Amino acid sequence: MRTRPLAALVLLCTAVAGVLATPVTQPEAESYRESLRVTPFPDGKVLSEFRFTLDGPWQEMDIDVSSNAVAHHHTLLPRLLTSLVRRHRVASFHLTLSSGRWLPTWPIHLPASLPASGIELTAWLELLEGESDADERRRWEAFTSTVSGLFCAGVVADGVETGTSSPTWAVPFEGKGDEAEHRLYRLTMPRLAAACTESLTPFLSLLPCASHAGLTSLLNPHRLFDGEWTLIGINFAKEEAEETAKIELEVGSVQDPVRRDRLTGQMGRREFSLHSLFDRTLSNACPVANASTIELIVPTHSISPFSIEPDRARVLQTVEGRDVAIWDVQQALESAALDVRVTWPGENVFQHPLRSKLPVPPLTVRRITHGVGVERGRIGVELVNNLDEEAQVVWGETWPWWLRTYLSTLEVTVDGNASSDLVTALDYVPSIARKRPTSLQALLRVPRRSTARLLVAYETASLWYTEYPSDANRGFAVPGAAVTLLSPVDPNGADEGASSSRGRGFFAERGRPRLRLNTPTTLISLPTPDFSMPYNVIILTSTVVALFFGSVMNGLVRKWWAVDVGPDTGEGEGEKVKGD
Repeated sequence: MRTRPLAALVLLCTAVAGVLATPVTQPEAESYRESLRVTPFPDGKVLSEFRFTLDGPWQEMDIDVSSNAVAHHHTLLPRLLTSLVRRHRVASFHLTLSSGRWLPTWPIHLPASLPASGIELTAWLELLEGESDADERRRWEAFTSTVSGLFCAGVVADGVETGTSSPTWAVPFEGKGDEAEHRLYRLTMPRLAAACTESLTPFLSLLPCASHAGLTSLLNPHRLFDGEWTLIGINFAKEEAEETAKIELEVGSVQDPVRRDRLTGQMGRREFSLHSLFDRTLSNACPVANASTIELIVPTHSISPFSIEPDRARVLQTVEGRDVAIWDVQQALESAALDVRVTWPGENVFQHPLRSKLPVPPLTVRRITHGVGVERGRIGVELVNNLDEEAQVVWGETWPWWLRTYLSTLEVTVDGNASSDLVTALDYVPSIARKRPTSLQALLRVPRRSTARLLVAYETASLWYTEYPSDANRGFAVPGAAVTLLSPVDPNGADEGASSSRGRGFFAERGRPRLRLNTPTTLISLPTPDFSMPYNVIILTSTVVALFFGSVMNGLVRKWWAVDVGPDTGEGEGEKVKGD
């Protein structure tokens, strides 16, 4: 009777030994990299770009804790984002919150992508087997609501339903999977101040060192949101083939050292440092960072001589045709605190250069609106191609449902002359009242050194009185136009984007995006009733009802008594007689 348990024990030990002897593949270690790029502009302003990158293994099958629970272990990847994309089956998404306005006079170095003003959320959702379009739409709305609550974005449910579009011509698929197995959703909501301190706090909680050490310690909200332009962005991409995930978090800010110097009573110098930009210096490095660098674009456009400090742990390289000074943060902090500084010793007052002396971007876009009263008008864009070659441009629009546009009225001119070959492809999806916005995508070929104008006639719809905002007389916001400049396609097929999934579909035959611009938010006046009249009627009616009710109550409740006041004889009080 004892041989059976002993044999079972021997078999169990043999199985365990075989499992231990089997080579186990160690998962790829997670990594964290951070960088800060400072770019001085010719007009005296300074652009600061923080970028924090986290990547690591991504496995769909993890440890089964119970029959209905699965544990996904990550060391550096934020669990809030990983659980979010797992639950809603999202392949990649990109969220940007921006405040202010990016001026076209600020230089743009290719490749570049500037988000829309306000809130912009783009996501590629996986197509699930057996899921209907309505269920997929609800999954997108649930994902949007979760992201909005996580980053305090303030996205309302009505805006998600009426502001979602799928501009596949302007947004390339990110990832190495099959684009046909995913669907694009994009939401754009204009906001005056979408990026704020409430959005920065949860943003910092996703980083390993938060705001205690490393480059994140420089993120001072009092200075970031005091600039000309502020951006907070989160980019998530999952590589299913390599079983890895990559998360990029970015913060951008454009500040004016000349204005700040004048506010302190000085003459207005353009010199700057980390302390002057963020009111902080870098004293502690993030211990878990695999790489931490500060990059300074050398202002080669400056005529006056300048100096860059400090010299320790600094190397000079050429990146994308520009001279860049790079500091290794961990190496520089071994001796003292790091405070990168650029000064112009022989310049006491900064003289703003002429507009003609400023660098010209390769493509300029401007919103055009022509109103006829408050019911009808025309809306469109003006494109200026500053290149010496023909530019292939994608023009995308998402108009609210109450802005009824008519595609048959599309007017296209090049340098003031009507053109019929400017638009080579067109995709138009009309709106549905209170259900879907109008989507317009057009592929354009803008001639070299020319100006193209595209205008479409519109008619405003009538709104319910509950759909008017509290500041209805200010105007209704229309999202800006998205313009994408495509790179030329190599006829020999040597373009890397054409071979990858990012170049599949629309971009395979037309090239990769090189530059993406967005026009500012446009305000359009709608027929607005006089909302003061209802309040006047309410006040008058309330007054009349109060007077009538008070009179009736006095007549029904009060009792009247007649008092006979006789001569005071001192014998007693006068007799009270009840009256009618």
